[in-house]
Amino acid sequence: MASVRLASLTKIFGQVTAIDNIDLEIDDREFFVLLGPTGAGKTTTL
Repeated sequence: MASVRLASLTKIFGQVTAIDNIDLEIDDREFFVLLGPTGAGKTTTL
């Protein structure tokens, strides 16, 4: 079984926090969509 797990993920570019303390678990055979406005950190999270 495959899964994706993010635990306390934070990403900072210089003085800008793009992602702050994300926890996420996507289990095998689940469909996941990441939505948000421009600049919200969607691509950085992926």
